[in-house]
Amino acid sequence: MKHSLFDFSGLRQAFAIRNFAIYTAGNTLSLIGMWVQRLAVGWLMWELTESGAWLGAIAIAEFFPIVILTPLGGVIADRFDRQRISIIAQTFACGQAIALWVFTLTGAISPEILVALMAIGGVTNAMNQAARITLVVNMVPREVMGTAIAISSIIFNVARIIGPAIAGVLIATTDIAWAFLFNAASYGAMIVALAMIRIPRVKDSVPPTGSYFRDLIEGGKFTFTHPGVAAIIALTAVNSLFARPLIDLLPGFAGEVFKSGPQGLAILTSAMGVGAICASIWLAQRGRITGLTGIVFIGVLVNGAAVAVFAMSTNLWTGAALLAVSGFTQACTGTGTQTLIQSSVTDRLRGRVMSVWLVIGRGGPALGAMVMGTLAELVGFGPPLLTGALVTFLAAAIVMPRRQKIAGILERAPVV
Repeated sequence: MKHSLFDFSGLRQAFAIRNFAIYTAGNTLSLIGMWVQRLAVGWLMWELTESGAWLGAIAIAEFFPIVILTPLGGVIADRFDRQRISIIAQTFACGQAIALWVFTLTGAISPEILVALMAIGGVTNAMNQAARITLVVNMVPREVMGTAIAISSIIFNVARIIGPAIAGVLIATTDIAWAFLFNAASYGAMIVALAMIRIPRVKDSVPPTGSYFRDLIEGGKFTFTHPGVAAIIALTAVNSLFARPLIDLLPGFAGEVFKSGPQGLAILTSAMGVGAICASIWLAQRGRITGLTGIVFIGVLVNGAAVAVFAMSTNLWTGAALLAVSGFTQACTGTGTQTLIQSSVTDRLRGRVMSVWLVIGRGGPALGAMVMGTLAELVGFGPPLLTGALVTFLAAAIVMPRRQKIAGILERAPVV
């Protein structure tokens, strides 16, 4: 069946599912609150220290727990009730936001306390990510899975625009502490939504009886030996390490390359966000899994080309147009790979396999940005990013002839 550009029947079908509709409402508020807090934390640390090193400390406090503990979170997501895990994690996250509010409102906040609280948040997020990302697919039938994941992507990208705007208003008109209370309230909304949904137990999600280490090894073995999943994970790794660091390097391009300051950075970031939202809407109304492998492969190829041209660009508006293309393709590859992997894995292994995807998807850009940022001190921002983009393009071009074979593996239902 062909789907027109304005055919939103898939979206209506997804929102007709009670559990998914309730979860999406709570998740929307929660993500907006998260982005409010993220901007507020960075601004608060800058006010306290005016130090780039302390800003880096916040990133490290959140980043390392995610890389180290997310695989364990995947094992836990496969052993225990994912809905309950998410409720517990949201409760801890709400407590962290309340602590930030109290410490800041009373003037007791310090850089050390701020870093410690963000580290607690990083641990909570790491233990919850696999459960949260796999919970959505337990709410919908397989034929609606792609639409549901794409809707989640739309919400994430819209929240990335709305959240910082709300944070800016709160910081400008009130005490910055109230941004943290706003986030705590958004977590409360998510907890209520999670408590309202009713998810039947999936027939193949029997808790394993072996050790946690054995479960971890089993998940890793499946991920890296499954011919379809391993291929898509490898492509994700290349894209994450060599092309997606562009996002973290945008301040340098705005300031040093385009000479456009904060206004230019806002234009570049918004252009990428608009591209990502358009792609997510398209994938949501498209719905079906068939053909998604080709979209992912072509998306990585086009993203490599767009980022390469961006790295050589010196005009702000040309750069913004290229970032809109990059944002579109990155949303296609992010949503597409998640949908393909989750549709190819039985529920018993889903948390562990997705934890690998999460570590690569979140850790790869950070590692790549650190290396490229260091090289930029010596040769400028363009050459390192151009090299990474060309590596991404060539890798996608090399595996492109295999996309039909990989599609045949990934786009069929998993054997339970």
